Amino acid sequence: MSTNLNTLAIDDPVNNERGVVWNRLHSEREDICEALVKEWAPRYKAEEGTARMSDEDAKRAEGWHRELLQLRLTKVNDALGRLLSGTYGNCRHCGKWIEDPKLEFDPAIAFCIDCWERMQTKH
Repeated sequence: MSTNLNTLAIDDPVNNERGVVWNRLHSEREDICEALVKEWAPRYKAEEGTARMSDEDAKRAEGWHRELLQLRLTKVNDALGRLLSGTYGNCRHCGKWIEDPKLEFDPAIAFCIDCWERMQTKH
């Protein structure tokens, strides 16, 4: 049995400095995937005596929820990709380091505050 010393540190994410971030993002990814799978499961019936949404409103709410989950899954997958490529923590637009408190709050954040504010004013 030989040891490959050229293996990237990320191959063993638990034992490197980014392991906590990797595990947090990966765990969130699994939770989102599980929630998306449940979206396709049959819906529960409203209990007797409780208000019930119309079928149209229920479908709209389910679609909205599914869309939010899919958007978040994309952000988490992108962050995992940046972690693997070594660009995690750098703004995707300008390359500037994203402040640690922001990354701790949301490890999938992709832009520094300056670029994010510029994008918000354009929309």
